Amino acid sequence: MRTCLQRFFCPNKPVSSTGVRSTFVYPNGGTYKGYWLRNKNHDWGVKTTAERTASYYAQKKQPEGQLVYNGTWSHNKRQGAGSMVRKRGTDLQTVYNGQWYDDMKCGEGKHFYSDGCVYFGRWLRNRRHGMGIQWYADGSIYLGEWEADFKHGLGVYFYANGNRYEGHFARGFKNGEGVFYHMHTGQIQKGVWENDNAKTSVIQDEPCIRCNDAATPYPIPPIQLKYPNEIMCELFNRYRPFAEKPRRRFNDKVSLEFVHHQRQFASFEERMATPTRLDLYPNAGFVCTCSCKIL
Repeated sequence: MRTCLQRFFCPNKPVSSTGVRSTFVYPNGGTYKGYWLRNKNHDWGVKTTAERTASYYAQKKQPEGQLVYNGTWSHNKRQGAGSMVRKRGTDLQTVYNGQWYDDMKCGEGKHFYSDGCVYFGRWLRNRRHGMGIQWYADGSIYLGEWEADFKHGLGVYFYANGNRYEGHFARGFKNGEGVFYHMHTGQIQKGVWENDNAKTSVIQDEPCIRCNDAATPYPIPPIQLKYPNEIMCELFNRYRPFAEKPRRRFNDKVSLEFVHHQRQFASFEERMATPTRLDLYPNAGFVCTCSCKIL
């Protein structure tokens, strides 16, 4: 009888929970409802964070409200498809809806920011990474490549006033070659940008992109010299003495080139000579060390 009880009840063996539970309350106040695998959230489940005071959210610099995750789990980590919702009383606001991996946003998903911005596209480790589109609160839109949560690569930025930029981005700014469309002035600006500033560009009129057929109020000034006659006279007087010098014959030019070429080798002779302290003159009194003797 004792052996049978020890088989079904072992006080040193930890209790393992596997299956589904209606509601599990955490010590910190959060709840979980769903499936378990060896005491870990696994498969489908709904997890709600604990309620906090307003001072707590102000200290953490987070929006007020409980976070509710509804989706799939893998060993206590959000993984797969799931949605994150912020709950303020009876008000529910979607924060993120998409794919997760290793408890982070990874894959394709849609995120709703607290300032009114909305992003839909690729994610990698909780950062916007890859192709995506973002709608800003002021009405502007960006469509293009992202890297490490920054606009990086090729993209198109639609401004709220109707203007448009097509080109390269880097670290969140316009960097590299691009084309800026001034829709209200009917002008196209092509050039190179650096940190949102045009370094070199060319502007041309394009009436076809204007909203109306009226003349542009921002005409491009003609490119011309302010004092062309004075500049030409100055250049002529500067280079006139060179024209009056007698020209050298072809043979003289060849001879000069040969002389300059030989001077280069002549200048190397002293540098290439190896200094020595031995007296190399004859009758210096060197002793012959060879076995033969000269008669």
